[in-house]
Amino acid sequence: MIRRIQDGYTYSTAVILFIAAMILFFSARGTAPILDWLDPLLPFSNRHVFMVAGILGLGLSACLFLGSERGTKTTSIAWLAIICLIYRLGLWWAGTPDPSQYLGNLTARFSISPEVLNLVPWVLLGWLLIGSLTLGTFQRISRRTTKSNPIQ
Repeated sequence: MIRRIQDGYTYSTAVILFIAAMILFFSARGTAPILDWLDPLLPFSNRHVFMVAGILGLGLSACLFLGSERGTKTTSIAWLAIICLIYRLGLWWAGTPDPSQYLGNLTARFSISPEVLNLVPWVLLGWLLIGSLTLGTFQRISRRTTKSNPIQ
């Protein structure tokens, strides 16, 4: 049962990461002036940060689709989620502008309100972090139970 849940979670996460990567690539091609400014936390332009984040998301999405080791998949998702959490908290702490400014054409094309746009990354981050840590915990408990009660 836990394997089916984990496979469903991994597949849905791979789809989410693929879509997020495509949005980041599309946004990086935009014309918003803020994309050429330096990122508040990293020594790169916002455009380059979007491209690197898109590449990471696309790469992890491919690993989740093609990989076979469940533990590695869960750990990789947790790793990415923790990096994103630290980055998002750093942006919040630095008082950066509204994310809708970074996405430029995309928000106009889909009529996304700034409130929703601010909430979406936190919801997705929660999905990645809570899901991966919960499944990782169940995996460890399952391994301990199997080791302590071997089938005879």
